[in-house]
Amino acid sequence: MHKKIVVPVMLSLLILLISNLLSSNENTEAKTEVEAGDDVVATVNGEEIFRKELDRRLSVLKRMNQEVTRAVKIDVINQLTKKVLLKQFVEGQDIGVSGGEIQGELGKIDIFLKSNPGYSDKTLEEILETQGSSIGELEDEIRTGLALGKYLHNSVEEEDKISYFESNISVFNGEKVKLSHILIDTTKLKTAAELENAKQKIEEIKEEIDNGADFAETVRKYSTCPSAENGGDIGFFQKNGTLVEELAEVAFSMKVGEISEPVKTQFGYHIIRVTDKEEGKDVSYKDVADMVDFVYMQIKTEALLKGLYEKAEIEITL
Repeated sequence: MHKKIVVPVMLSLLILLISNLLSSNENTEAKTEVEAGDDVVATVNGEEIFRKELDRRLSVLKRMNQEVTRAVKIDVINQLTKKVLLKQFVEGQDIGVSGGEIQGELGKIDIFLKSNPGYSDKTLEEILETQGSSIGELEDEIRTGLALGKYLHNSVEEEDKISYFESNISVFNGEKVKLSHILIDTTKLKTAAELENAKQKIEEIKEEIDNGADFAETVRKYSTCPSAENGGDIGFFQKNGTLVEELAEVAFSMKVGEISEPVKTQFGYHIIRVTDKEEGKDVSYKDVADMVDFVYMQIKTEALLKGLYEKAEIEITL
């Protein structure tokens, strides 16, 4: 059961693979940048995070044509900080992880690579090297993931997961909502005044809708999302899927035809309209026990991280 916690490691590897595929000609340049970055960008309980770790991840974003602002850099540093906090935590718990367990996870990654035509001619070592990483670093990630998995599963009772399932059945029964939305993008805004203007803008838009403005026309008039061309239609979503948590919580509490109050997410301010629903099927805990385990452990991990973050001594020196 502990293998489920290693999913984040697999996702990190997939990001490396995709970035390598998108821009193989930039690998040498990216590696040079990493090797040059020996200054410290943050400390976490006295443990240093070096610029080379930040640059490695920023190079992936650059190759995906994402603008790298200071806010983006801080976000990446925060991700690195959380990684260090988890590593420090599991080291303090003295949880044993054998070499055989680590090799087992590496074997699964190797099988994935060989089954994918795009990567079957490359070894894992070669792929990691192009990103300025190594098998050793990946083994450390896996060790932390396995240890965390053991800790969580030893601290969670089956009754806890059953209770979570019963209270959140829409996460597991396949229920879907179809949404349209208005978005005022705030990802490139830098000042408090700009953010406040965006908030006022979405509130004015909601007032127009409340006064009778057609939703689809209002979308086309104001929304900064590409979906504006289609009246804001962004399709069907399950609760535990690609829809950001803030929107999911609101959307699944609404009826068809309802329009929400403004909702703030990492992307900006939204107004959403539920245009259709697909009811979920009847499921028992036994039917979806593995999925409940995975989702519940994610929640417990986030709660653990929040507690660690609040107690940690963190200094960002970027």
